[in-house]
Amino acid sequence: MKNQRKHERVRVQFRSHFSMKGKMLAGDGDLTDLSPGGCRILSSVPVTVGAEVELCIFPGDSANPILIDAATVRWCQPNEFGLSITKIRVPVQRQLTDVWRKLAKPA
Repeated sequence: MKNQRKHERVRVQFRSHFSMKGKMLAGDGDLTDLSPGGCRILSSVPVTVGAEVELCIFPGDSANPILIDAATVRWCQPNEFGLSITKIRVPVQRQLTDVWRKLAKPA
């Protein structure tokens, strides 16, 4: 299977919170990999492919959470799912990319 991602994912252990606009669905999860275009979340809250969520990522080394306006569920399995970021403000994209770059390159 060909990898269709634009960016390499890096392994992380960040807390996250997600919610669906207009729906009574929200949950917390462990973000386990990250790229500027998406992520994987481990969570017991069930989601469906195609659902759009707002996402808040809490990077361990930063006081400022990363607030993503919209991300679409691309795949889901029991207790985990993958998100593709679909709407993000420019300063937030820079913040996310900076976190990703620090982790993608060895110190």
